[in-house]
Amino acid sequence: MIRQNRDEISINTDVEKRFWEKVDIRSNEECWNWTAGKQSKGYGSFGIGNGKTALAHRVAYELTYGEIPEGLCVRHINHNKLCMNPSHLRLGTIADNNRDMVEAGRQAKGMKNGRSKLIDEYIVLMRSDFQAKEKTIKELAEEYDIHYNTARNAIQGKTWKDLPLAE
Repeated sequence: MIRQNRDEISINTDVEKRFWEKVDIRSNEECWNWTAGKQSKGYGSFGIGNGKTALAHRVAYELTYGEIPEGLCVRHINHNKLCMNPSHLRLGTIADNNRDMVEAGRQAKGMKNGRSKLIDEYIVLMRSDFQAKEKTIKELAEEYDIHYNTARNAIQGKTWKDLPLAE
């Protein structure tokens, strides 16, 4: 069964055929990339009927292994959002998926975070100005239009850990 928002849709051979026709199947070691529509976050999207869609990698997993237990997600062990190769898909918790993302260096941190007001150069300048006692954390926060705690954490290296601290 494919579950999307707790609705269940039965799989039949026509759906299976339609699904796998949208996958570039290669050797078992290679990624089998989704060739049809994608959703906004870059994952494959597959129409399951009645105007509903499901994430394609979840469909690939269910077609191969069966129903996905409640509370688990399907993880891409190769970090390729379009890969449908069942041997590259694993069940896990959201915590497992987040840990995979961090270990692979794929989380949105620093300038990769679309909500960040700061860039690497600003952090280096802030740390340098603070270390040289030219400006206080409060002054730097106001200058860069950020919250005091955001400035303090960046200056102290609690955030933006990949950048060097001022000497």
